[in-house]
Amino acid sequence: MSNRFLGVENVYLLMGVKCLWVLSMSLFDLNPKEAPKELFGRDRELEELVRLVSGGRWVAVLGPRMVGKTSLVKAANVLFERDGFRTVYVNLWGVRGVQGFLEELARGISSSRGLLERVRDAIMMVDGVSIGPEGVSISVSRRPMAAVGDLFAAVGRLGGKCVVELDEVQELAPISGLLLKVLAKVFNTYSNLVFIFTGSMFGLMRTLLESGPTSPLYGRSPARLTLKPFSVEVAKSFLRKGFGEYGVPVEEWMIDEAVERLNGVPGWLTLYGNNVAVRGMPHKKALEETVSEGVRIVKDELEHFLEGRDKILYMAALKAAAVRARWSMVKGAMEAAKGFPINDATVYKVLKNLKAAMLIEEHEKTYTVRDPLLRELLLTSM
Repeated sequence: MSNRFLGVENVYLLMGVKCLWVLSMSLFDLNPKEAPKELFGRDRELEELVRLVSGGRWVAVLGPRMVGKTSLVKAANVLFERDGFRTVYVNLWGVRGVQGFLEELARGISSSRGLLERVRDAIMMVDGVSIGPEGVSISVSRRPMAAVGDLFAAVGRLGGKCVVELDEVQELAPISGLLLKVLAKVFNTYSNLVFIFTGSMFGLMRTLLESGPTSPLYGRSPARLTLKPFSVEVAKSFLRKGFGEYGVPVEEWMIDEAVERLNGVPGWLTLYGNNVAVRGMPHKKALEETVSEGVRIVKDELEHFLEGRDKILYMAALKAAAVRARWSMVKGAMEAAKGFPINDATVYKVLKNLKAAMLIEEHEKTYTVRDPLLRELLLTSM
């Protein structure tokens, strides 16, 4: 039996095969949710996303990591497909450059139910693209962005109504100029293609939502849909329901402590619940393990964000915000870290980028780090 069932084997043996179905539907499953009934606390956002897409509107789903953007989009796919759309999901996390984007787009088209057969002949004509037993494959193309446009065109001409989902679109910031031209052409030519972009308000996402007169998509910005961490009461209800699915008894003080420590972030609440209900950990150990594992995830993601940036300046600003700081305090921390004066424009730029990446929040001229595990990392590990 898999380690996934550690600590509750007797329950699963009594339930037999049904236990596998229960796990796949559980709130504490660590994979993104795949159906509307698996979501919790996102009814309004789901309804709004479906309404916008059904009306042909492009949508930007905004929010920090671990807040549930991917789950919302994937769960909505069931409703999109019910309404006659095909869906193409493209995971952009860690993608570098046009070639990487092209490869992920090909993977998304290959995974879309029924789409590949409809567009097969058109795709075979795209430079650098072929179709094998496992779907669309990509060779090194001399004109990869042209190939991206040709793939979108093939889907637009022959694929019928289709939703293209670009998850963590801010990763494509280095190629935003080229991609915006392709997206503008798609917008003008194929009204049957609707795009959903997810990510933080940074890089390409900011360009999409705040496009100026020189942008190819000027005047055609996507609608915004922002996901926030759960409120205290919703977070508690989430944990109660999740533990109820497994028949695991927990006391209210445990739920209170977990919600206070994890601050309503759905991804961290899910990890904690999984540690207790699936891995069989006692509350205290489960909470510490959640924080420990979450800090490792956050550290990797922060290092990813800091690539190509002045790490000393950004880390100084983040550490100041981790204990709540006004603008002057952030500037002082940056100057202390560098050992020389920092001009105001640089401070504003760093804070603007951190807010756009949803690593910090500004409220009443005070900057704070909202994610509890990022705050833990900044105060204890770096």
